Amino acid sequence: MERLYLLTGAAGYLGSNVARELVSCGANVRGLVLPGDKAIKKLPEAMELYEGDVLDRASLRGFFEAPAGTELYVIHCAGVVSIGWNYNKRVHAVNVEGTRNVVAQCVESKVKKLVYVSSVHALRELPHGQTITEETEFDPAQIKGFYGKTKAEASGIVMRAVREEGLDASIVFPGGLCGPNDLAGGSVTQLLIDACRGRLPAGVDGGYDFVDVRDVAAGIVSCCTRGRKGEGYILANRYVSVRELLHCIHEQSGTREVRRMLPTWVACMALPFFSLSTALTRRKPLFTRYSLYTLKSNSHFSHEKAAKELGFKTRPLRETIADALAWLRKEGKV
Repeated sequence: MERLYLLTGAAGYLGSNVARELVSCGANVRGLVLPGDKAIKKLPEAMELYEGDVLDRASLRGFFEAPAGTELYVIHCAGVVSIGWNYNKRVHAVNVEGTRNVVAQCVESKVKKLVYVSSVHALRELPHGQTITEETEFDPAQIKGFYGKTKAEASGIVMRAVREEGLDASIVFPGGLCGPNDLAGGSVTQLLIDACRGRLPAGVDGGYDFVDVRDVAAGIVSCCTRGRKGEGYILANRYVSVRELLHCIHEQSGTREVRRMLPTWVACMALPFFSLSTALTRRKPLFTRYSLYTLKSNSHFSHEKAAKELGFKTRPLRETIADALAWLRKEGKV
């Protein structure tokens, strides 16, 4: 029976890496992209592109159309990542209502499998010293930061469809993504650029669980066939301090090492200055109330379940940073 992978958010950072992983496996892939998205030029030529929007049910119906007898495997990557603390209309619309639309279409089209890409931010934070594992019940009220709340709400929508509609769906919870092919320029990529260009006078005490985007992409593809119905899988790596990350950038790039680390409370006091500086230079902010909170939060996530059931593997941080820098040089960004 013919198998077709439907990938939302195909032009995004994670989505584009999932597209490459699928194509490299010889899969038949159709990617949903926003009309006029310039990033499609970087996507594999072997995949089919379909212009549409997860907020438009009509375009989703066209995206899901396939010949009779085709098994549809849906990977819902589309989402808006935000390091802001407060309510954001577009973040909620895409992350929550967009997911609701995709889930409804999966039920209507009787898909073979849905893999929803959530985030570790959707999981309840435990006290320091405790290990955070997968959950299947979600309460946005218990989550810090608006982005995490939207991913928790969306995860709840998926799990309700599993219980009430019989949808075969699994959820993956990626950690902090880093690595090559970040056309949108996320926080870690911006940190790499700023550090290499000498724009970073100091780092901040703290750290997070950073994982190679390509490892996450491979885990997502594996989840399509090995993920169990109604189960979640953390696709994370290990805790990496900001100091270790900056030292690794120094080793791989040969640029000046950033040694000074500011206490979080000092960085919080300097937030107005950071905001003004990024506004003047038109760069995305590295430090916000939410990002500083995250750097001090418990980020001890276990990916043992994903390793056991999906064959999930992670590569060394040095390799990730080296490949990310090589890609940035190729793109002329450092």
